[in-house]
Amino acid sequence: MHACLRIAEILDLIIGFMVDDTHEPDKFCGIRHQDLARLARTCKAFKDPALDVLWRTQSSLSPLIRCLPSRLRTTKRYWGRRVVSLRKEPSHEDWFRLQRYSHRIRAFDHCSRSPRPVCKNTLDTVFSPNLSQKLFPSLRTLDLAVVGYGPMFLVPHSFLVINSASLPQLVRLTFSTSYKSSCKLPPIHFKPACAPFLEALTINVRDGFDSVIVNFGDFPRLRSLNLSDLPFHPFHGGWELIHLQYLCDLTVTLPDGFDIDVHSSTQPVFPSLQRLSVSVGSLNQVTNLLLSTTSPDLSSVKVSCRSPATQSDIHALFRAIEHVNERSPNFCTLKVHKEHCSFITTSWPILPANWDDPSHDLPRSTLAPLLACHNLRVLELYVLGEPAIDDAFVAMTALAWPDIEVLHLCGIRGYIPRVSLRGIRELLQRCQRLRSLYIQIDGTNVPEGEPEMRPLSLEILDIFGSRMTDTLAVERYLRILAPKLKSLILY
Repeated sequence: MHACLRIAEILDLIIGFMVDDTHEPDKFCGIRHQDLARLARTCKAFKDPALDVLWRTQSSLSPLIRCLPSRLRTTKRYWGRRVVSLRKEPSHEDWFRLQRYSHRIRAFDHCSRSPRPVCKNTLDTVFSPNLSQKLFPSLRTLDLAVVGYGPMFLVPHSFLVINSASLPQLVRLTFSTSYKSSCKLPPIHFKPACAPFLEALTINVRDGFDSVIVNFGDFPRLRSLNLSDLPFHPFHGGWELIHLQYLCDLTVTLPDGFDIDVHSSTQPVFPSLQRLSVSVGSLNQVTNLLLSTTSPDLSSVKVSCRSPATQSDIHALFRAIEHVNERSPNFCTLKVHKEHCSFITTSWPILPANWDDPSHDLPRSTLAPLLACHNLRVLELYVLGEPAIDDAFVAMTALAWPDIEVLHLCGIRGYIPRVSLRGIRELLQRCQRLRSLYIQIDGTNVPEGEPEMRPLSLEILDIFGSRMTDTLAVERYLRILAPKLKSLILY
């Protein structure tokens, strides 16, 4: 063997060609497992580097359990699926031999392979306090739905498993299940002893779970927290959460009646927050939260509201956003949606009883505070009433947000649009980076001739709900105006 192949860096590069490292959130990491296994058997110099990559990310415990002698394991049916199970408790020597593979595992996460899951008893054994630290000294990422028995994994049991484990190197932990309980389950308790250096925690569960009780003061290193499907209870450890020094990403559901103003403290509120995604019963809740936040780095705010918002509520929110923009020069993303409804094209959502109340309309004065956010890149605003948008306002937005990339300004209630095709042309000419545009227009008057300029950035254009007398003429004009369109939705 050539001497250069004994250099670890060169060998890592060679093995890297067998790994499809993707960083896109909706794609899995692909590994050519058979090629890596053959490489590990080639010679001693290749063995350890190849095995490190082969075992680095696993999507189940079953490949590890199947490395035990056949007399110690079996396969049986559980909830209609075949799962791997232990026949009897392995000896100390059996577990010791397994460590030559298990110590290489750095993540239990979704990947290209989907081997059989393991049963509950096997999971309890592997993650027992005395065994988990010895088997997984390098484990940094753990998705309990992956190591368990899939999406039907019971969350209360998953917390019992992780609370009893000892994983000092763990930094990312995910609880995820599609199981939906028919009755209310007691609050979930999560203790920090299992993972004292946790940096990212995600809990995605369905209905039936009352709350999660976490003393966030015991997780001072926490940087990312996702509790999108669980109600946030401040008296169950939540007040410690708002003072976490390093928390950057927060996704949370605030219960009706939550008010941060009732908590008086001299400590900074969310001092390092960069991205906030929140579901609220009333816009006033997130408005007060933003006014209390002290972070100078807040760049993204996403709001999902469970009840229709009035002019005054939205105006107060936009004034709070203006305040955030003054404090955080990197602020660039604002999304305001009605929960469970994105108002996008294909179907109208169920309207509330007071859907025609004029208090849901948005006059220009309500939208004016957003014009101060000159670094805005993404604005998605879906309202129940009529947004006061015309060609003059579109011209103002083009001057205020020259680098806008996503602009969605939609009203659900039927109204007469006042933005013309000429206004759209001016917007596209001034905003060269605009990729996605959702807006209702008045297309009854199609300009003659071809547009003078052809912006190349626009890929998605949705004008659902617009007024048009000649749909084909409008479509032809828009495709000439934006020849790179991948999606054009007219009706």
